[in-house]
Amino acid sequence: MNFEGLKNRVDRAEALVEGRLIQTGDRYSALKSNWRQAWTPPRIVIAGLVAGMVAGATQPQRALRRLGKLGGPKSLQMISAVSGLMTSIQATIAAATAEKAAKTADDAAETADDAAESASAASSQAQVQTGNAAAVSPQPVAMTAPSAQGDVAMPASDRRRPEPAYAEQPRPAEAATEMSESGR
Repeated sequence: MNFEGLKNRVDRAEALVEGRLIQTGDRYSALKSNWRQAWTPPRIVIAGLVAGMVAGATQPQRALRRLGKLGGPKSLQMISAVSGLMTSIQATIAAATAEKAAKTADDAAETADDAAESASAASSQAQVQTGNAAAVSPQPVAMTAPSAQGDVAMPASDRRRPEPAYAEQPRPAEAATEMSESGR
Protein backbone atom coordinates (compact mmCIF):
# COMPACT_ATOMS: atom_id res chain seq x y z
CA MET A 1 0.00 0.00 0.00
CA ASN A 2 1.08 3.46 -0.70
CA PHE A 3 0.88 6.48 1.57
CA GLU A 4 -2.32 7.83 0.00
CA GLY A 5 -4.14 4.53 0.56
CA LEU A 6 -3.12 4.43 4.23
CA LYS A 7 -4.17 8.08 4.64
CA ASN A 8 -7.62 7.30 3.16
CA ARG A 9 -8.05 4.32 5.50
CA VAL A 10 -7.18 6.46 8.53
CA ASP A 11 -9.64 9.19 7.42
CA ARG A 12 -12.43 6.61 6.97
CA ALA A 13 -11.69 5.10 10.40
CA GLU A 14 -11.74 8.56 12.04
CA ALA A 15 -15.06 9.40 10.34
CA LEU A 16 -16.45 6.04 11.51
CA VAL A 17 -15.35 6.73 15.10
CA GLU A 18 -16.90 10.22 15.02
CA GLY A 19 -20.18 8.78 13.68
CA ARG A 20 -20.21 6.12 16.40
CA LEU A 21 -19.60 8.80 19.05
CA ILE A 22 -22.58 10.78 17.79
CA GLN A 23 -24.74 7.60 17.71
CA THR A 24 -23.65 6.66 21.23
CA GLY A 25 -24.48 10.15 22.55
CA ASP A 26 -27.91 10.10 20.91
CA ARG A 27 -28.70 6.65 22.23
CA TYR A 28 -27.48 7.58 25.72
CA SER A 29 -29.73 10.66 25.84
CA ALA A 30 -32.69 8.56 24.61
CA LEU A 31 -31.97 5.91 27.26
CA LYS A 32 -31.67 8.59 29.96
CA SER A 33 -34.99 10.14 28.93
CA ASN A 34 -36.77 6.77 28.82
CA TRP A 35 -35.27 5.76 32.17
CA ARG A 36 -36.60 8.90 33.88
CA GLN A 37 -40.04 8.50 32.30
CA ALA A 38 -40.21 4.84 33.37
CA TRP A 39 -39.84 5.67 37.08
CA THR A 40 -43.46 6.34 37.94
CA PRO A 41 -44.56 6.52 41.61
CA PRO A 42 -46.01 2.98 41.71
CA ARG A 43 -42.81 1.58 40.26
CA ILE A 44 -40.75 3.48 42.84
CA VAL A 45 -42.88 2.04 45.65
CA ILE A 46 -42.61 -1.47 44.24
CA ALA A 47 -38.84 -1.14 43.85
CA GLY A 48 -38.59 0.06 47.47
CA LEU A 49 -40.64 -2.88 48.72
CA VAL A 50 -38.53 -5.34 46.76
CA ALA A 51 -35.29 -3.75 48.00
CA GLY A 52 -36.62 -3.89 51.57
CA MET A 53 -37.49 -7.56 51.24
CA VAL A 54 -34.08 -8.35 49.79
CA ALA A 55 -32.32 -6.42 52.57
CA GLY A 56 -34.47 -8.12 55.21
CA ALA A 57 -33.85 -11.56 53.74
CA THR A 58 -30.10 -11.19 53.33
CA GLN A 59 -29.30 -9.30 56.56
CA PRO A 60 -32.30 -9.48 58.91
CA GLN A 61 -30.40 -8.48 62.09
CA ARG A 62 -28.97 -5.36 60.51
CA ALA A 63 -32.34 -4.41 59.03
CA LEU A 64 -34.07 -4.79 62.43
CA ARG A 65 -31.41 -2.65 64.15
CA ARG A 66 -31.91 0.13 61.61
CA LEU A 67 -35.67 -0.10 61.97
CA GLY A 68 -35.33 0.11 65.76
CA LYS A 69 -33.25 3.28 65.44
CA LEU A 70 -36.04 4.93 63.45
CA GLY A 71 -38.53 4.52 66.30
CA GLY A 72 -36.28 6.10 68.94
CA PRO A 73 -36.86 9.30 70.90
CA LYS A 74 -34.98 11.50 68.45
CA SER A 75 -37.27 10.54 65.59
CA LEU A 76 -40.31 11.17 67.80
CA GLN A 77 -38.94 14.63 68.61
CA MET A 78 -38.47 15.30 64.92
CA ILE A 79 -42.02 14.16 64.12
CA SER A 80 -43.49 16.38 66.84
CA ALA A 81 -41.39 19.36 65.67
CA VAL A 82 -42.52 18.89 62.07
CA SER A 83 -46.12 18.53 63.26
CA GLY A 84 -45.88 21.81 65.20
CA LEU A 85 -44.33 23.53 62.19
CA MET A 86 -47.13 22.36 59.92
CA THR A 87 -49.75 23.51 62.45
CA SER A 88 -48.21 26.99 62.69
CA ILE A 89 -48.06 27.26 58.90
CA GLN A 90 -51.74 26.32 58.64
CA ALA A 91 -52.64 28.87 61.33
CA THR A 92 -50.71 31.59 59.49
CA ILE A 93 -52.48 30.78 56.24
CA ALA A 94 -55.87 30.80 57.98
CA ALA A 95 -55.12 34.18 59.58
CA ALA A 96 -54.09 35.67 56.25
CA THR A 97 -57.24 34.32 54.61
CA ALA A 98 -59.42 35.72 57.41
CA GLU A 99 -57.77 39.13 57.14
CA LYS A 100 -58.32 39.17 53.39
CA ALA A 101 -61.98 38.16 53.84
CA ALA A 102 -62.49 40.89 56.44
CA LYS A 103 -61.04 43.50 54.07
CA THR A 104 -63.28 42.22 51.28
CA ALA A 105 -66.32 42.42 53.57
CA ASP A 106 -65.38 45.98 54.59
CA ASP A 107 -65.00 46.99 50.94
CA ALA A 108 -68.37 45.44 50.11
CA ALA A 109 -70.02 47.28 52.99
CA GLU A 110 -68.50 50.59 51.86
CA THR A 111 -69.66 49.95 48.29
CA ALA A 112 -73.17 49.16 49.51
CA ASP A 113 -73.23 52.33 51.63
CA ASP A 114 -72.08 54.41 48.67
CA ALA A 115 -74.73 52.84 46.45
CA ALA A 116 -77.44 53.49 49.05
CA GLU A 117 -76.35 57.13 49.42
CA SER A 118 -76.29 57.70 45.67
CA ALA A 119 -79.71 56.04 45.28
CA SER A 120 -81.12 58.17 48.08
CA ALA A 121 -79.65 61.33 46.55
CA ALA A 122 -81.01 60.40 43.13
CA SER A 123 -84.51 59.73 44.45
CA SER A 124 -84.60 62.97 46.44
CA GLN A 125 -83.34 64.87 43.42
CA ALA A 126 -86.03 63.28 41.25
CA GLN A 127 -88.70 64.21 43.75
CA VAL A 128 -87.49 67.79 43.88
CA GLN A 129 -87.47 68.04 40.09
CA THR A 130 -91.00 66.72 39.70
CA GLY A 131 -92.30 68.91 42.51
CA ASN A 132 -94.77 66.25 43.48
CA ALA A 133 -95.10 66.60 47.27
CA ALA A 134 -97.66 63.81 47.47
CA ALA A 135 -95.09 61.27 46.22
CA VAL A 136 -93.03 61.75 49.37
CA SER A 137 -94.39 59.60 52.15
CA PRO A 138 -93.33 60.31 55.72
CA GLN A 139 -93.23 56.60 56.61
CA PRO A 140 -90.84 54.16 54.97
CA VAL A 141 -92.22 51.59 52.57
CA ALA A 142 -92.45 48.07 54.00
CA MET A 143 -91.00 45.05 52.23
CA THR A 144 -93.67 43.05 50.52
CA ALA A 145 -93.22 39.54 49.28
CA PRO A 146 -93.59 38.98 45.55
CA SER A 147 -96.83 37.35 44.58
CA ALA A 148 -97.17 34.27 42.45
CA GLN A 149 -97.85 36.46 39.41
CA GLY A 150 -94.26 37.80 39.41
CA ASP A 151 -94.63 41.19 41.11
CA VAL A 152 -91.39 42.89 42.16
CA ALA A 153 -90.68 43.16 45.91
CA MET A 154 -90.72 46.62 47.47
CA PRO A 155 -87.60 47.96 49.22
CA ALA A 156 -87.10 47.11 52.88
CA SER A 157 -88.13 49.64 55.51
CA ASP A 158 -85.04 49.23 57.68
CA ARG A 159 -82.47 50.41 55.13
CA ARG A 160 -81.97 53.76 56.85
CA ARG A 161 -81.37 52.16 60.25
CA PRO A 162 -77.65 52.36 61.15
CA GLU A 163 -75.58 49.21 61.36
CA PRO A 164 -74.89 47.91 64.89
CA ALA A 165 -71.38 48.57 66.21
CA TYR A 166 -69.22 45.50 66.67
CA ALA A 167 -66.47 45.14 69.27
CA GLU A 168 -64.35 43.12 66.84
CA GLN A 169 -64.35 42.07 63.22
CA PRO A 170 -66.66 39.10 62.51
CA ARG A 171 -65.18 35.88 61.22
CA PRO A 172 -65.29 35.51 57.41
CA ALA A 173 -68.17 33.03 57.42
CA GLU A 174 -70.22 35.27 59.75
CA ALA A 175 -69.45 38.33 57.67
CA ALA A 176 -70.61 36.59 54.50
CA THR A 177 -73.77 35.35 56.22
CA GLU A 178 -74.59 38.79 57.62
CA MET A 179 -74.04 40.36 54.21
CA SER A 180 -76.30 37.83 52.50
CA GLU A 181 -79.01 37.99 55.19
CA SER A 182 -79.05 41.78 55.56
CA GLY A 183 -82.02 42.07 53.15
CA ARG A 184 -84.22 39.70 55.18
